Amino acid sequence: MAITTRSNATLFVALVISSFVASSASAQSAGSWVDIGRGKVGAGSNAKGMFQFGKSRASSKNGVDFGHGFAVGAGPNGIALSNSVGVGGGPLGAAHNVQLNIGRGGAHVSHGGVVSQGGNRRVISGGQTGTRSSGRVYGGSTSTGFGNRTKTYSKSRTTNFGSAGSYFGSQPTSSNRRIIRTSGRRFRR
Repeated sequence: MAITTRSNATLFVALVISSFVASSASAQSAGSWVDIGRGKVGAGSNAKGMFQFGKSRASSKNGVDFGHGFAVGAGPNGIALSNSVGVGGGPLGAAHNVQLNIGRGGAHVSHGGVVSQGGNRRVISGGQTGTRSSGRVYGGSTSTGFGNRTKTYSKSRTTNFGSAGSYFGSQPTSSNRRIIRTSGRRFRR
């Protein structure tokens, strides 16, 4: 019996589905960041999981600085998304980040932002979210600015299913991250 293209495709789909079902101890995470200063821009992303994707972009043209980082980490326990974007021009700098994690063991959403005016108008914003191998979710965001007038905010909510309630606020992030792609220059403080 000859194997046709249709049966090859069916076999491939069956193997992919079985790999998702077989690995229930997998953990996934996603994180991103932007660092926008005068003529110096940085952006990055990191992801971990069976499926991982990360993309970042940084540019500085005609006095306008732009950075964007995006990451997705997915596995059998859920999906983690992180997105950060920032822009600066003239006396103003602004950045925002958002994280979303939905899985079997819980859910997390966080976002934060910063607007900075005057001085060096440098802004930094980023966040991380993920699911541990135990099924518990975590995440948080951070934003800061270095201008003369700076306003920041950050909100976070994490719910672990099967636990005695919800946790409000940021939880510690894991330092075991895989860098997918980084563009631009990092700043030294």
